[in-house]
Amino acid sequence: MIDQYGKRSGKLLSRRGVLRGAIAGVSTIAGSSAMKLWGSEQDDAYEGPLLVTLQLDGGVDVTQLCDPKVNVRGEPKINHWADAADPGQAGNILFAPIADNAQLFQEFGSDMLVINGVDAQTNSHETGRLFNWTGSNAEGRPSLSALFAAAQSPNQPLAYSVFGGTSRTAGLVGYNQFSNLAAARTLVQPYVQSWSGHPWRSTADIARAHSMVQTDISRLLAEPNLSVRQRQSLLGYTEARASRDSLQRLAELIPDEADVMRGEDVNVGGQNFRLNLKEQMQSALLVFKSGLGSAADLALGGFDSHDQHDAVSEALLTHFADAIRFFWDYAETLGIAERIVLMVGSDFGRTNYYNEGDGKDHWPISSYLIMERDAPWGNRVVGLTDELHFGSPINQETLKADRNGVVMTPTHVHKALWEYLGLETFAADRGLTLPDAERLPLFDPFVSSVT
Repeated sequence: MIDQYGKRSGKLLSRRGVLRGAIAGVSTIAGSSAMKLWGSEQDDAYEGPLLVTLQLDGGVDVTQLCDPKVNVRGEPKINHWADAADPGQAGNILFAPIADNAQLFQEFGSDMLVINGVDAQTNSHETGRLFNWTGSNAEGRPSLSALFAAAQSPNQPLAYSVFGGTSRTAGLVGYNQFSNLAAARTLVQPYVQSWSGHPWRSTADIARAHSMVQTDISRLLAEPNLSVRQRQSLLGYTEARASRDSLQRLAELIPDEADVMRGEDVNVGGQNFRLNLKEQMQSALLVFKSGLGSAADLALGGFDSHDQHDAVSEALLTHFADAIRFFWDYAETLGIAERIVLMVGSDFGRTNYYNEGDGKDHWPISSYLIMERDAPWGNRVVGLTDELHFGSPINQETLKADRNGVVMTPTHVHKALWEYLGLETFAADRGLTLPDAERLPLFDPFVSSVT
């Protein structure tokens, strides 16, 4: 037997020991939300709306994406690209003319809301991630995806899948953490060898093992001296076992090895990035197609570019654009594209100047991209920044520039999303609120900060 440190142990567990270990495992993870089947047995596939969040981890430079800035006379240079080019435009959306931005916004701009000028009020990675994905810079509130999953599909085994990003559940729902599709395959096909696709044991042996475990569980539940904690652990374990049958729906969807998206190695100036965003996307979309969940967190890392900023930013944004195209194409192939809202954000932004290493450091102002097929609020930009990429105040009704208006924070964005996604009542019923902030009509198709 291999122990937790990868060493081989000569001690073999008896059938009773296996059961005790499983029960102890359930007790242990009861206080942790990582890598467990959450919810009860659910025979019906979930067919409602879906939410995906994508964290551009490290702090993306939105002046090289959706809030382009040219250089200002007398000020430090903001962008090298602005020496020879002007911002591009797709519909009402301006973009930086680097990477594959032109095709990204030309192809998807009509289904996209750009939210610029969002002030995270911090240069700390951890606080920035927390604020951008929960709407609060203090602990205790759920991330948007956790709140959505708890409202939409709380009883599904994979209600909330996490492949990266910032996950906060506030006790509303558990999450299942995956690194890639292989991890998902192991979860839904535990009796199959990952490298060969062949079963570890015969069908008869597996059935016999299930029967033995169930017999022991029934006997233990009948014990008169069982403590409350022991009974809860046994019942939780039984519930998790019962939910496995529905996982077969996902097992049947997992493609052959040749069709599984793989990570890509990208080398920029001697820095090597292992990028598996497409694999994360494929896994999340297959979970959705199986009807086992409603929310997923994804992440693309590497944006903390304190040196060689332009090379790193362009390489990662090129991969990002290509992955976005894959995401919507694959969702269309699976027949679920019309049900998805995709939210893209980051920790914060990058400085409006280069440092001595030709990098850019932390800057509190950033942006979000919200995408949905055929959205009436698409092809719009809300929120403003000035020529040096400071957040600008906007009127809380018209969203136009207003010196007496408000500078947006993630709280404003989350307040609008709670309303748009129908989460306000669910949150209120559970005593959840966002920090005080004005209500902004970000999803009103008839108002915009830029026309």
